[in-house]
Amino acid sequence: MTTKPYRVGLVLSGGGARGAYHVGVIKYLADMNISIDAVAGSSIGALNGAVVAAEPNLKIASTRLQEIWNSLAANSPIKINSTETINYIGRILLGQIAPLITGTSDALSTVANLQTLFSENVGLGDESPIHKLLDRYLDLEKLQKGLPLYVSVYRSQGSLNDLFSAILASVNLINTQHSEFLHIQSLERTQQRVAILASAAIPLLFKAKQIEVNETNYFYSDGGQGGIKNVQGNTPITPLLELANCTHVIVNHLSDGSLWDRNAFSKAFPNTTLLEIRPGRFIKRQGLAKDLIGFDANNIQSWIEQGYEDTQRCCESVARALHIHEIANQARKQRDEVIDELDNDDFHID
Repeated sequence: MTTKPYRVGLVLSGGGARGAYHVGVIKYLADMNISIDAVAGSSIGALNGAVVAAEPNLKIASTRLQEIWNSLAANSPIKINSTETINYIGRILLGQIAPLITGTSDALSTVANLQTLFSENVGLGDESPIHKLLDRYLDLEKLQKGLPLYVSVYRSQGSLNDLFSAILASVNLINTQHSEFLHIQSLERTQQRVAILASAAIPLLFKAKQIEVNETNYFYSDGGQGGIKNVQGNTPITPLLELANCTHVIVNHLSDGSLWDRNAFSKAFPNTTLLEIRPGRFIKRQGLAKDLIGFDANNIQSWIEQGYEDTQRCCESVARALHIHEIANQARKQRDEVIDELDNDDFHID
């Protein structure tokens, strides 16, 4: 049987509610009849990527994603667990501040208490809305048989440690450790959904998730935290190049002026064509925090439309070439199927 002479990978970066932009990206690729061979995602990109990987083609994936984001626009998945939040604040007040005020804590015990506080695995958000969405829209049986899916995850050092490291790295004071990439279908079935959720576990909002890697259990949180200076974790292209053997990779950014540098990958993989989808106009709507967790209906629709427009602008010429390749590949496949049928019927010409 004829096989495709190329493999197309899709990178879906993280960015919270801005992940609606991915819907427009997928819709344009579907309209161009582009087929994807492997997917890599970070944070919200891991959640969207799981849907893409599980569906038989991008047209169906596009429809599913539109349904999901219509639901998100109507009901935000970000809900604060008030009981957990009150308990957490109370523990801070009683365990950290009160002893300082009353003078019952010395410097060493204060430092020890702070280290404990920063290393705790805390989640102040209610995860039930996200679990309900996954229950409704993600079929793990289909995913197991679907496209290879890779997600980036960050080895957690504790919720507050992770959060403050990310903040310091974002203002260029430090860099964070690199994220790791997990091939979802290679994990135990019970760990697959956990790994997808881990990739999107924003520190302090959602708890880090425990995953067994190489027979050792680690806690992992939002994959976008890794290597912030060069956006290493938030742009998980590495597994598509090193493991999925993609000849073409479409890289989608969800930030204005992403620091990701394609040149390093182009030099290391000179035979791979890298296509970047960068926002042609500001993707920022209300500021980083609100864009991250503010699932506003108007913004979601705006991001979907912008994703479609930017993908058309950035990829139109190459997408058309891939479309022609896809048509030719389908024609070759049909030809081979006909030849196989004739062979099975002992057809021959004297």
